[in-house]
Amino acid sequence: MSEEVFLPDSDIFINSCRVHHPFAYKEFHPFWRWLERMALNGKIRILDTVFREITQKDSKGNRDELALWALNLFEDRQFSHKTDEVGAAYARIQDYLVTCGLYREDSYRQWLPESKADPWLIAAAMVDGATIVTNEKAVQPVRSNPLKKEPKIPDVAAAMGVRTMNLREFYDASGELISLPYPVQPTF
Repeated sequence: MSEEVFLPDSDIFINSCRVHHPFAYKEFHPFWRWLERMALNGKIRILDTVFREITQKDSKGNRDELALWALNLFEDRQFSHKTDEVGAAYARIQDYLVTCGLYREDSYRQWLPESKADPWLIAAAMVDGATIVTNEKAVQPVRSNPLKKEPKIPDVAAAMGVRTMNLREFYDASGELISLPYPVQPTF
């Protein structure tokens, strides 16, 4: 049996950098080193559309710290969404969004631009048998009240038979972290 491969959504990197594990604090450096090891050993892969989302320049033409980190780590390791297999899976996703009755036109149209990584991420996971790591939460739309907002990765991925998990679940599933109970009693 081959080892599980994980495809992180851009929100995993963005929220980690901006909110939960800022680069500026040395105590969080092990988190980023762990992601680097996961990328180097092929356990996490990055889709080119996700790469572009996290490395884009701001309105002043600058890249933030996350963009520079991702460029250094993934510039030569990203994989293309432009394959026949991924394209066919993408078409299935778009067809599903239009025909399932769970999404209004304004909703599924948000996933039409080629630059929108979410449907490509699901398509790549379908082809590779990979698990998507995202902090998006399923909203479980219903036909009696089709969703007006943008589709969520977990909902569409589930419909396509793709497994998703959040970052916390990824810690356990990665097999790379050592579980050790924290000594609740203060050491001071």
